[in-house]
Amino acid sequence: MIRAGMSEVDITPALGSEIPGYFGPRLASGIKDPLYVKSLIVETDNGAVAFIVLDSISVPRPTVQAIRNRVQAETGIDQAGIFVSATHTHTGGPVSTGFGCTESPDYLAWVADKAADSALLAYRSCKEAKIGFGRGHEADIAFNRRFFMKDGTFRTNPGIGNPLIDRAAGPIDPEVLVMRIDDADGNPIGVVTNYACHTDTVGGSELCADFPGELSRFVKRELGERTVSLFLFGACGNINHIDVSGRRPRDPEHYRWMGRILGAEVVKVRDKIIVGGEVSVSAQSGEFTVELRSPTEEEIAAAGRYLESGAQDVRETTYAREIRRIAAECLVASTTVEVQAMRIGELAVVGLPGEIFVEFGLDIKRQSASAYTMIDTMCNGTIRAYICTREAHRQGGYEPRMTFRNRFPEETGERLVEMAVELLERLDAK
Repeated sequence: MIRAGMSEVDITPALGSEIPGYFGPRLASGIKDPLYVKSLIVETDNGAVAFIVLDSISVPRPTVQAIRNRVQAETGIDQAGIFVSATHTHTGGPVSTGFGCTESPDYLAWVADKAADSALLAYRSCKEAKIGFGRGHEADIAFNRRFFMKDGTFRTNPGIGNPLIDRAAGPIDPEVLVMRIDDADGNPIGVVTNYACHTDTVGGSELCADFPGELSRFVKRELGERTVSLFLFGACGNINHIDVSGRRPRDPEHYRWMGRILGAEVVKVRDKIIVGGEVSVSAQSGEFTVELRSPTEEEIAAAGRYLESGAQDVRETTYAREIRRIAAECLVASTTVEVQAMRIGELAVVGLPGEIFVEFGLDIKRQSASAYTMIDTMCNGTIRAYICTREAHRQGGYEPRMTFRNRFPEETGERLVEMAVELLERLDAK
């Protein structure tokens, strides 16, 4: 028998809180919509798994571990099967230091408690359920943001209508994967959506869950206010919402437009899903060690020249200071990276840390033996940086540039894929 429960708990910080995500400071001046942590528990006779997703730009590793420890202690769910991830909204609470924000220990401790509460509420509300899976397609709201230019240069986000744009440097992933969860009588408990597009469509200084928040409101209008919409942030380190052709100019309500379009596709796919039948659940996790990059002598010299020039570009100044900081502190170091994999019947879910380029997500999907494979990024907290392809490191652009957090070597993405596929194969062999 399948049992499932879902919950959502408000984690909106106080006005005046710092907001991470950009290069200058922002203090929360208002609330466009509340921020939530949402949870799903699925349990069968052979085990249980948990999804815990926060409306935040990231979830630091110590916070992830605090959440897992409490959830495991009170439910018995193995930590390998507890996925803690972020929607990566750039208009969330102070969970991250850098780029205009200072991590708030008080907020993080409060959020850890709320996240664990959410999982425990889902666990305690578990009831007999019917589950199914489906896929849709949405190719008109997400765009690769890296471009070859006609003058031979390479740019990330070259601007709407830039006449020098030649062509995009890579693909998108238009797949909309949906998990439908109903109770035994066919009433909706919730949906899980997996889609690959950056959640940075809002800007400003008002707190907002970005388009996953509007997706949730759409789902509730269609299926009932008690229906929980849980969003898994796909592999989209190089994917965003900006159509450089200018066919749809940016506006303050863009996130609502995106959420409604995605919501309509999710509801359509959900309505086609046939639920029922027995499923088994299982999970695996694995780790590997990464030797972090240090800046080259050329990068250190270039940073010094820029800072001495007196230039005022906030982004370039931030990068130059980061390079100088890393060099001055002789930060030669290594770190441990975690990858997770979960199986729920025909569905596989891979939990990857960091902002993963779309090519790696597509590669995992191609190698997966499951009918449906969701890629859940910004998961487990062991990386808070872009993970780029080797080609992207050669091309340049915004994402590969070194910062205090973005020191992962160019082979990291390939190692993430390798471990993800290995974990999926272990689950298949069970």
